[in-house]
Parts: sequence; structure tokens; C-alpha cells
Amino acid sequence: MVATRPDLAHVIGVINRYMSNLERKHWEAVKHILRYLRRTKDAWPTFGSNNSTVVEGYTDSDYAGNTDNRKSTSGYVFTYGGGAISWRSKFQECSTLSTTKVEYIVASDARKEATWLHQLSVNFSVKIQLDHPTPTIYCDSQSAIHLIRNPFYHVKTKHIEVRFHHIRV
Repeated sequence: MVATRPDLAHVIGVINRYMSNLERKHWEAVKHILRYLRRTKDAWPTFGSNNSTVVEGYTDSDYAGNTDNRKSTSGYVFTYGGGAISWRSKFQECSTLSTTKVEYIVASDARKEATWLHQLSVNFSVKIQLDHPTPTIYCDSQSAIHLIRNPFYHVKTKHIEVRFHHIRV
């Protein structure tokens, strides 16, 4: 699932939280996953017909979506030539007090992955995204985008750990 089925990454991560104490609703979810697997057993992830040499990243997260500990789940996906080449869905390590911080943290994680993908492409001499030093990352939070683009200190953001600020441009 982790390496070949990005469509299952999130749901398997959610159900794994309850493996030590499964209730009836969790068993129903597992059966639903198994039915989905049976219906899609012949489906394989494929690259689209897009011949683009541009790597693009997309980020998103929920805010305090886990009802047990109120941590957020965040994720990103990077595409190349019309297909997913790298993705991740995980709990954020810290609880946050705003949706801006949740989106800012996932954008920071995606930026680290984008830097790694760029270096990998350089090492293998793959021509990608020649007009940018790293892949473009799209975020759906206007407040997080504003925070990323504004390199100046703000009193309202001093609670955000320094390790996430490398994303600022």
C-alpha cells in the first residue's frame, strides 16, 4: 500500500490507529477496504499521457480531524508526467491552534520532499522544471501562502517552531 496504492494510504493509516482495540465500526471499515480491494484488484497506478517534464506538488490537511487526540492529518503528493511519484499522509507531530499553522507545516514537509526530488533528478540527470530550482507546490490556504511569502517576523506566528520556517521565500 505504501509503495503502490496511494489511494489507500490515508484510509489504512486511519484504521491502523485502532488495531489494538477494534470495535464493530472499525471492522465495518476493514470490510469496506477489502471490498474496495476486490473491486480494484486489476487496477494499477499508471502515468497519464501528459508528457510534461514539470514536477508539481499539492498539499492539504484537515484541522484537528482525529477525534481522539485532535491532531491534524496532513498530506502531499508530487506528480510527474501525469502520475504520482511521491506522496505522504500522516499525523502531524504537534497539536495546532490554527488552520494556518496546519497548512504551513504540511507545506514545510512538502518543501523538504521537493528539495529531495530535485536533488534526485539532478543525480540521475532527469530534466525537470528547468525554470525553477525546486518543484512548484500548490497549497489551498491563502493565509498559509501569505505567511510563506512574507519573510518578516509576526507576533502571531512566533509560536511556530523555527524548523518549519525554511519554506519562506
